[in-house]
Amino acid sequence: MVLKSLKPKFGIVLPTRGILFSKTSARKDIVELSELIEEYGYDAVWAGDSILAKPRLDSIAVLSAAAGATTKVKLGTACFASFPLRHPILLAYQWATLDVISEGRSLLVICQGTPTQHGKIYRNEYAAFGIPPREKVERLEEGIEILRKLWESDNVSYNGQKYKFEDVTMLPKPVQKPCPIWIASNPRSTGELEGPPGEIEKNFDRVGKYADGWMTTMVEPGEFKEDAEKVLEAVRKHKRGTNNFGMCLYHNVNMNDDRAKAGAEASDFLLKYYREDPSGILDKWVAYGKRKDCIERLEKFASAGVNTFSIRFVAWNQIEQLKRFSKEVLPSF
Repeated sequence: MVLKSLKPKFGIVLPTRGILFSKTSARKDIVELSELIEEYGYDAVWAGDSILAKPRLDSIAVLSAAAGATTKVKLGTACFASFPLRHPILLAYQWATLDVISEGRSLLVICQGTPTQHGKIYRNEYAAFGIPPREKVERLEEGIEILRKLWESDNVSYNGQKYKFEDVTMLPKPVQKPCPIWIASNPRSTGELEGPPGEIEKNFDRVGKYADGWMTTMVEPGEFKEDAEKVLEAVRKHKRGTNNFGMCLYHNVNMNDDRAKAGAEASDFLLKYYREDPSGILDKWVAYGKRKDCIERLEKFASAGVNTFSIRFVAWNQIEQLKRFSKEVLPSF
C-alpha cells in the first residue's frame, strides 16, 4: 500500500541554471526568491546540482545563501547529481557545515546523474574527473556509508572498493541526528543505467536500504504509484520505518491562461536547459496552463502517494510564477 498524505509538502526549485541564460540576477533569483518562498509558506527550497555537464551555480553555495535569507524552510538538493564525482570526506564536511549554518534544515537528495550514454557532455564530465561511469553505483553506495559514519562517529576507518582511509574524525557534525539522505531514482525515464547487470531492478532496493526518502520525475501518476509500492516494499524488507519516509515528485509548472503559450514557454525553457527537444515529454513532465489544469495534474499525483512536491517553474519570470502558483494552486492543497 502506498503512503498517502492529506496535505503534501511543497518546495520550489531555485533556477540555478536558468539564470545563466536569462537576464535576471543571481541575487533576485536566489536570495529574494528564497525569501518569498518562505514568506508564502512553502516547506522547502531546492537547488539542482551539476558541475560541467549542465553548468549552474554550485548547489551547496546556493543553499548556504538561502540559509542566510530564511529561517524555516528545508534546504534540499534536487538532486545532487555530482555525488559520484565528489570525494565523500570533503562532501561530508561541506554538507555538515550547511546543516550547522541552517540550524538543522538541510536535506541531501543524491543521485547517479544522467547516464553518460545520453551525450558527450555527460561523458566528458566523468572523463575530466578521471572516474569511469561504471563506478557510479559503488561510489554512490560507499559515499552514503561514509557520510553517515563521519557524521555519527569519530576515528572512522573505511575499507571499500573505491574509498579507503583510517582514523578520520570530521568536525563539525550536523545538527540533525541523523542528517537525512534521500535518493533520486528515475529508471523509467533514463532507461538502462550504467553499472552492474540488473541495475534497474536494484534501484528500488538501494533506496530502501540506504535512503530516508525517494525522489523521482518524468512519470505518470499510475507509474508513480507502482514505483512507490516497490520502494516501500524495499524499505520494509530492510526493516526500516515507512511512517516518515519521503515520497517526492520533481515536477515542472508553467502557469498561463493561454495553455498554448504556457506550453511554448515551457518548451523553450527546457530546450535551453537540456539542449534536447522536450516536445515529446511535455505533457508527462509539465503541469501547464490555467489554475484548473495545474491543480488537476498535481492532485492525481497526491492521490498516487506523493507526500512532497519539488516544483520547478519552467518560465523566465520566476517570481511572477511563484506568486501566481502560491495564490491559485497552493491553497488547494
